[in-house]
Amino acid sequence: MKKKWISVLLAAVMAVTAAGCGDTGGQGTDTAAKQEEATGQEAAGTDEASVSDAGEEAAGAGGETAVDESVKATLTYWDYSANADLESNIILKTAIEKFNEKYPNVTIEVSGKGRPEQLYDALSVAFSADNGPDMFWANVGEVVSTYVENGKVLELSDFAQENGWSDIFYASSLSNQEMLFGGIYALPKLQKTQGIFYRKDLYEKYGFSVPKNMEEFLEQCKILQSDGIIPIGNAGKWAACTNRWFDGFLEINGGSQVHDQLLRGETSINCDAVIQSFYDLQELSAYFQEGHLSNEETEVNLQLFQGQMCFTYDGTWQVDCITDAGIPAEDFGFFSFPASETPRANSYGDGIFVNASSANQELIKEFLKCYQDQECYKQAFEQTGQVTVARVDAIDESKLNSLNKEILACMNTGNGSYMPSCEMAWPAELTDCLFETIDQIVLKEITPEDAAAKLDAKATEIGFYR
Repeated sequence: MKKKWISVLLAAVMAVTAAGCGDTGGQGTDTAAKQEEATGQEAAGTDEASVSDAGEEAAGAGGETAVDESVKATLTYWDYSANADLESNIILKTAIEKFNEKYPNVTIEVSGKGRPEQLYDALSVAFSADNGPDMFWANVGEVVSTYVENGKVLELSDFAQENGWSDIFYASSLSNQEMLFGGIYALPKLQKTQGIFYRKDLYEKYGFSVPKNMEEFLEQCKILQSDGIIPIGNAGKWAACTNRWFDGFLEINGGSQVHDQLLRGETSINCDAVIQSFYDLQELSAYFQEGHLSNEETEVNLQLFQGQMCFTYDGTWQVDCITDAGIPAEDFGFFSFPASETPRANSYGDGIFVNASSANQELIKEFLKCYQDQECYKQAFEQTGQVTVARVDAIDESKLNSLNKEILACMNTGNGSYMPSCEMAWPAELTDCLFETIDQIVLKEITPEDAAAKLDAKATEIGFYR
């Protein structure tokens, strides 16, 4: 049967400011003024029983997809504007193409809502009026916690089990959801990790090996500093960069159980683990470059790439920064924060959420089956060459450079993961307080005890504790 294609409607795509080599996810951005109104559209209803029956039909002769022209509907999908560009969002583009092979008379209406924070504002307005889209993209984090708690998004735990998600996606893309939400609510799209990048030439010069604990790492910093090398480049202009080190110390001083409880608001922030972590951060900051609180990532990378410093704590996007500067990726190595000999990864991701009130839930699940297909993620991997696609079996390790192989190994160790404590896990008000406190700690304007008490007071004030 001749395939019938329909167009994807792109609604009012807003311009997105270029982000350079940095990554805004998990780094705390100022929320833009809320849009005056959201243009949520109610989905056209379909006969869910007929859709379910159609989904169970066998493929046609020769393995071709069985086409169902009887289903007619429009599914609304919201994303931030850069992701609404299907030429760059190859996973979504491929998923829509696969879905329309089977359901040619169903339109996936893709709407771009500006920057991520503008998308979140639009979602808040729309869901408060019970007029949210059928599906939407979001970071797996605190930004959707309210929707989960209020039953606004559909739990996908059973769907995930039925479709074998635990066998095909990064473990952290699912465990982070279970830790934060108590279940699976998003189909994973991308999964990123943050860790320590280091110059291999300096490691070779000083005979270093990847540290097994923080004591070994600090000893390496001491040796480098004594020889005139800046140990650590820290983009302290953005407190989220300094906060990565604080998160690592929480992992050491609280262990995985207390660390996760702190992220979920299940234990007081005014505790020994937090206080000691602030002391440790103060000690570590002696190895940062001079004036780091005014430096951005581009300034840090300039010194790092020239060999003036050895380490920086950054995310998977740093690989592109290295290669874009004309430096071979093989010149750098990567390891997770050395909280132990078998450290958990510092990882976070994003995914596709489903409106629990949508009249088209069965049809949406058919779309999710297309989206989760290995081909969608494989196409994205072929386009980017990065290990951030959440479906692990779509990554061809033979095509990875040595740096990405090390990152993949850290992401896929089986030791588990923890989320950044900034707005990925904590609400914006508490994140703002944390970032302010981080700077005060580094400048020694506040004691670790007072810092923990300050955060505890803010958490209590905003009702963060469960």
